[in-house]
Amino acid sequence: MTSQREASKGKQRSTPSAVPIQQDFLFVDASKAKSSRQGRRNARSFVMQKARRENPWSTSKHAAKQRKSPESTSPATVGTPDLSHTPITSTPSPPRAPNNGADFFPQFVDPNHYLVVKQEICSDCQIFLCRPGQTLCPRCLLLRPPIPAEDLDNSLFDPFGTVSVNIDGRMSELLDHFVTEMAPTTIAIDIRRKSNLMRLDWFGTAMSNPGFMHSLLCTAALHQYFTGRGDVDTILFHRAEAIAAINAAISSPDPNLGISDANIGAVFNLLSVEESLFLPELLPARSHEEQPNQREIHLNGLRRMVQLRGGLGAINSNRILQAFILWHSTAHAIASFQTPYLSTIDYISPAWIPRHPLGYQPEISSHLLNYCRQARIRESLTVLVESTLILIADLNAWFPDPDSPLDPLDIQNYSCVLECMLLNWIRDNGHIINPIEDALCVALLIFTVRTTEALTRGTERHFLHFLPSRRLEKALSATSRGEWAFCPDLLFWILAIGAISAEGSEQASWFVYQTSLACAEFGIQSAAEMLGRLHLCGWVSFKLDEAVCHLWERIVNLRLEPYSDNSITVGPLQFQVSEPDLTDWQNVDWLASSNETQMHEDMSTSADQGLYDFGSSSYPLLHGIIARVLSEPIRR
Repeated sequence: MTSQREASKGKQRSTPSAVPIQQDFLFVDASKAKSSRQGRRNARSFVMQKARRENPWSTSKHAAKQRKSPESTSPATVGTPDLSHTPITSTPSPPRAPNNGADFFPQFVDPNHYLVVKQEICSDCQIFLCRPGQTLCPRCLLLRPPIPAEDLDNSLFDPFGTVSVNIDGRMSELLDHFVTEMAPTTIAIDIRRKSNLMRLDWFGTAMSNPGFMHSLLCTAALHQYFTGRGDVDTILFHRAEAIAAINAAISSPDPNLGISDANIGAVFNLLSVEESLFLPELLPARSHEEQPNQREIHLNGLRRMVQLRGGLGAINSNRILQAFILWHSTAHAIASFQTPYLSTIDYISPAWIPRHPLGYQPEISSHLLNYCRQARIRESLTVLVESTLILIADLNAWFPDPDSPLDPLDIQNYSCVLECMLLNWIRDNGHIINPIEDALCVALLIFTVRTTEALTRGTERHFLHFLPSRRLEKALSATSRGEWAFCPDLLFWILAIGAISAEGSEQASWFVYQTSLACAEFGIQSAAEMLGRLHLCGWVSFKLDEAVCHLWERIVNLRLEPYSDNSITVGPLQFQVSEPDLTDWQNVDWLASSNETQMHEDMSTSADQGLYDFGSSSYPLLHGIIARVLSEPIRR
């Protein structure tokens, strides 16, 4: 019996072991990869054995013997995985999956649905794919702050040559500036930076279009310049490259290229840049240009391109581009009390009712509406008051709630649409409205801008309010206390809005004095009582409560002064309107060029402070709007 066992063992020892075939790929069933312990074990074994084969290092006690043994160098035996659990297939190496333009790294897929390499979306930019084993894409790895710019390997940003332009070190720096400092703060009310439209739609469009990419780099270079870290040459270089690419697209046999989202967006970017180049510190850079009227060229081109697309409402394939044009056009109109340079009627119609998610109902107060009816405000203006109350309800639901279902871009767009409607109402009814209606409409306009602007500090000067504040003062000076007897809270609401918005302007003292008189008339003795009265009518605490507290401090300081100017006593609480004040309100020409002089004085000292960026705290259209008002007279 013993001899039989020994013979059996000897036979087993003498039997040559099967030589497994070297394997370059390990096919793993993706549907079972996470649930199968043996599958994960096989994958780890394959990776480690392949690494040992290529680099002869190991912690195994047999590693030294294998390095010394000549047999261990056989390619047929070293680093070969256990095939007992590996499916044997005659399927050749799987082909590279086609690149759809958004994936920057290949993904190998077996026809039998075995996943070989799985790419993950970058955890930082949420756009590009990561290399295997990494959590950041090559672009984000490239732009990590610890890496010196001169040591960057710029080929990592675009290893497969899919970006529309060749990326060098300086461009990488501009892209980093755009992604980290400009894109996150584009939507003014998006205080938690939830929207990713700038990274996906705006930046994604630039990835495939050279004109748009150069215009984006131009805006980034411009913003860097205003923050003290850029130079004019970089701005002018990318502007020239963008213009060349735009003209090439317009000249293309394919008419769709000339009016594509990318080409319209590039022209809009250049329009913003051109307006910014009118600022005094940048004028020397334009002294030798052959065509000094580039801004008019871009503005006319933008109008024509949008018209050929079917209007602003037809540009719905890129929501952020549509929003930028709407914001920019509205801001120009408010600054000069003109109609928008681009007709928004086609966009106002579908966007007139705010877009609310299913199940959401705005909670509005009827207190202000009741006062409007008692004051016999026209029904068409009362409808706009109700729309403003809806905006107030949306903002009060959005600002304090991190889980709010509302879309910040929809709210921002709705505020612009409401501002356009208020401007249209003044234009269409200017010859029949009374001073109370004029004051209410202008106050609604100021309130809408103030509650949705990017500016958060209550004491900042804001040039976009200066002209409306002057108009509001004229309208209120043409009223008397008898006209407000049936709607005192409406008057107090309008005065508070005017006083807050006029901060830093020449009208500020007048509004503070009139608000102080109203507080004394209505028995208001503290900032808390002021806020209680204002909240009844409709108020946005997040944006305005701090400003009200500052306003009360100014009222207290005013009352402590031993002397006050009697000329500011003319106001809505006067017993009778003097004829000059009424005539002044009736005959004032808000589009006259004489107003430009005062606006220039008010704004020239603060244009470099980034006073206004209508819905965009970083995008250079903020300087563009300022520059346009500064550089040319307000047209009738």
